[in-house]
Amino acid sequence: MWRHQEGMLIFSVFCKINFTIGENMKNRLRQIIGTYFGPNLDFRVRLFNVLAMGGTVISLGMALVGIATQVGLWNVVVNFISAALSFLLLCYSKRTGRYQLCYMITIIAIFMVLFPIMFFTAGGYHSGMPSFFVFAVAFTILMLEGKKAIAMSIFEILLYLVICIIAFRYPQLVNVWDTEQDLLTDIIVGFVSVSAVLGTMLYVHFKLYNQQQKQLAEQNILLGQINRMKTELFGNISHELKTPLTVISVHTQRAQALLELGREGDLEKIRESHTLAQEEVMRLSRLVDSTLRLASLQEVGGQKAVLDICNILRTTAEAYHSLLEKKGNVLTLSLSESPLMVLGNSDQLVQLISNLLSNAGAHTEQGEIHVRAEQRGETVVITIVDKGIGIASELLSQVFERGVTDGSGSGSGLGLSIGRQIAHDHGGEIEIDSIEGKGTTVTVTLPIYREEVAYA
Repeated sequence: MWRHQEGMLIFSVFCKINFTIGENMKNRLRQIIGTYFGPNLDFRVRLFNVLAMGGTVISLGMALVGIATQVGLWNVVVNFISAALSFLLLCYSKRTGRYQLCYMITIIAIFMVLFPIMFFTAGGYHSGMPSFFVFAVAFTILMLEGKKAIAMSIFEILLYLVICIIAFRYPQLVNVWDTEQDLLTDIIVGFVSVSAVLGTMLYVHFKLYNQQQKQLAEQNILLGQINRMKTELFGNISHELKTPLTVISVHTQRAQALLELGREGDLEKIRESHTLAQEEVMRLSRLVDSTLRLASLQEVGGQKAVLDICNILRTTAEAYHSLLEKKGNVLTLSLSESPLMVLGNSDQLVQLISNLLSNAGAHTEQGEIHVRAEQRGETVVITIVDKGIGIASELLSQVFERGVTDGSGSGSGLGLSIGRQIAHDHGGEIEIDSIEGKGTTVTVTLPIYREEVAYA
């Protein structure tokens, strides 16, 4: 029995060790992929890393093939030098970020020096080296830019043509393969290696291209939506500005005309025009203030913390208590005894509640405004009920649109639009139910904050 338990313990420890080693290897592999092929890297950088790693592996493989087939010391040495240079360039480029320099070193040292040497030491054009020439030209065109890419690639093509002609005219310079099997092996290794690297290059290139096209399409859609929203907002603001400016202009002209006449009974009329113009000025001020708040929503949207919505409701209600009492209204609160925690921006949530209380107070006189907050499942439900004049049925479906008002001139038409955006920014919703002449109920739902969900 003891031996069985001991065996099970050893097996369990062995499994845990294997699991740990496997996880460490996976994490290491993810780290390498993120370091050398992460989406945040430039396309040419990722491509260079692919080629440098591929060049290291291929050159080592060709060196081992050369040893196995006894192709000659020079060929093996050159392949080892190529592998070492590719690996050093990979490390140096990552450490310094001087990729353009590494591109030029690769093209000159490997493609224009080592490749011709390998050509003459490994069978000439009766070998797999012509495949590497195609690879070198493709790499040069992709890595360099503009006239430099064209000039270097043309120079490489001419260089490879020249060495092929030299090998044809002076075959004694070429170290030929001893058997057809060795020649076939070299051609297969060269073809497969170059095809794999070029295939990877094209795959990475077209994958990046498709991602860029998708991002461009999404950005175009987003820009179109922003333009429509901007046009709609500017149209609403222009409409809202035009009416009070016209009223101000009419009353100031009237007051000016009465002053010029200088009649004794016109003082009251001048005072009336001044009062009406001042009311329109205050309306303009509210409109500008609401517009500025709307524009600033995105700037502070990311500054969120865990908040007790009950505290926000109490604080905001205290600030509006005196203002509501001036119209004979009674403000009552029914809040949860336990904290109702949400993840949100304090300023925005205060602005949301302030707008709703302000609307309730503006349309209620000698009535009651009741604020309630409770938890329902995984949400916090905030309800603001007033016994005011209510909202006309034809306006109820449009109250969240920018610029829509009840025509009383007491608002800018942006408060509920701002409130809906704040609710959406917090992952919630806002709804309005109203009966004209009986009152309005506004319901705001926000997701409750749970630490385990936030952690996940």
